[in-house]
Amino acid sequence: PDGVDENLLIFFHGAGDTHIPFDNLGRKMELPQTAILSLSASMTISRNGDHEYSTTTGNHSSRSKSSSFVELPFGLGYTWFEEMDYESTGTTLGSDHPRRLKSLGNALEAINLLICSLAGKCREDDVATQHGENNEDIAKSDDLWIPERIFLFGFSAGACLAMEMCRMWSFKRRMCISGGIKTRDLPLTAKENYVSSDERQKQHPLTDVLIIAGSNDVEYPPNEAMESRKFYSSSNVKVHVQKGKGHEMIKSRVEMQVIMEFLSKRLARRMVSMEGLKGCVPK
Repeated sequence: PDGVDENLLIFFHGAGDTHIPFDNLGRKMELPQTAILSLSASMTISRNGDHEYSTTTGNHSSRSKSSSFVELPFGLGYTWFEEMDYESTGTTLGSDHPRRLKSLGNALEAINLLICSLAGKCREDDVATQHGENNEDIAKSDDLWIPERIFLFGFSAGACLAMEMCRMWSFKRRMCISGGIKTRDLPLTAKENYVSSDERQKQHPLTDVLIIAGSNDVEYPPNEAMESRKFYSSSNVKVHVQKGKGHEMIKSRVEMQVIMEFLSKRLARRMVSMEGLKGCVPK
């Protein structure tokens, strides 16, 4: 709203939802000097990070031909990866199930390309480089965000993807800050999927993480939220348990205050009023 976009807040919705409620939430937050980007799992991301949204629907539930992610059956929308056996039984896939891990890996690859296109700090080990893409134009652009000023905000499956994205960037020795996460169940993705054991010893410190859970949430109870911290042992993880809350998005003033406080300590601010004055050098 202030026309200065030093930071970028990226939203990831839950299974079957769309980007619209999170776009509305981002606008209501009115964060200073912060652009918002609410993503939809219906989008297709190309190898250079460009994306477009799918307008097709169908009854197939595997990775959609028109989306980089997963289309749910019976026209129920899209999700980021396969948490359940959408093709036949409808049962939850275990955290180490091959289909779940492969699907999550596909989602991470796509979001990595997107964030690299926005961050402009794609390294030689980026997925785009592995496909032979030239990132020189991306890296030289002045209209991009540095990774430390990109925040990820997810709900349920979107939160799992956001948190795994931060872990992947850490193990690839990149820094990406994750802000305001409300998560459901953290997929126990093997770290070896990202890097070798030698490279793991050189990883960046993991980013700060905020987890918001509900005291009445049976899908992601508070004890599991606390347990999730072990996956981020080198980061600053804060868990807020909201009394009386189930498995649902933010709806109370207290929760929003917790999120705003978390972000206020990490958002970058540019002294716009000082720019152009004699003796002051713009950033």
